[in-house]
Amino acid sequence: MQIDSDVLDAIRSAEVDGPELRLRGQLDRKLYERVNLALHAVGGTWNRYRRAHIFPGAAVTAVAGLLATGQVITDAERGYYPTPKPIVEQLLDLAELEVGCEALEPSAGRGVIAEAAAARGAIVDCIELDTARAERIRVGGYAREVTNADSLSVKVERRYQRIIMNPPFADRQDIRHVERALRFVQPGGVVVAVMLGSLTFRTDRLTKDFRARVQEARGTITELPDDAFPSVGVRTVIAVIPVREAAPPPRFNPQAPRPEDFTARPAAVQQGLFFADAPTAHGTAPLDGFQYGAAPRLEIDPNTRA
Repeated sequence: MQIDSDVLDAIRSAEVDGPELRLRGQLDRKLYERVNLALHAVGGTWNRYRRAHIFPGAAVTAVAGLLATGQVITDAERGYYPTPKPIVEQLLDLAELEVGCEALEPSAGRGVIAEAAAARGAIVDCIELDTARAERIRVGGYAREVTNADSLSVKVERRYQRIIMNPPFADRQDIRHVERALRFVQPGGVVVAVMLGSLTFRTDRLTKDFRARVQEARGTITELPDDAFPSVGVRTVIAVIPVREAAPPPRFNPQAPRPEDFTARPAAVQQGLFFADAPTAHGTAPLDGFQYGAAPRLEIDPNTRA
């Protein structure tokens, strides 16, 4: 986003004190809204008690790039849409969090889901690509670990019981992010994710395969109200995807005959597989495996007629 010159002038004239930036004078409302949008994009949050915008680190460092280039990338341009509080609570309810369970919020943004999960007693880790937002989560102190990286590139560790997420939506990124997240969950865990509403009716291969995966896992896709994300302006859903226990390997009896035992092998070896506990109708003697198939040995009483 290109920043107007009057916005840049207001920021240049501001008073900076460590993480705090205070605007000078009384700005008219429209100008203030544009200034606030620019400061918000680089990590500043208005604090009414301090009467200043507070940054995770030094304010002068946060606004340096903005002032040098006259441009800033907004949250909407990054595809980042904060999760409204009612949706956060719904996500946590569906996740059925337990005290002490390990949870991950990938693409964590400002960590609103992670903070609420920690308040319910979960041990929470976060992954966030934006440096300023990742630092904000660290400063908040509710996350055990904060990784400043793209969640699609982080090494997979199957260590979490819950993953609760609001991933990027553009270009079906939500499906790719959720499929990646499933690899971080232990068997018996669950992924709960906000996803684009068109997930329920798109017919491309990626979407159809994903819906089939949810169905196979006996998961659910629940539509949210149209105004659940006012800043997005599109329909959204919540997908709940359990991670089932892996099927046990087939049992193998090492004593059982194998197919290769019946292939071309010396006759004595093949015959040795067959034993009888008592004489059979064919005249095979007990444990007479090596003579299996030989002519019956009949004893004829010479005093009787043949």
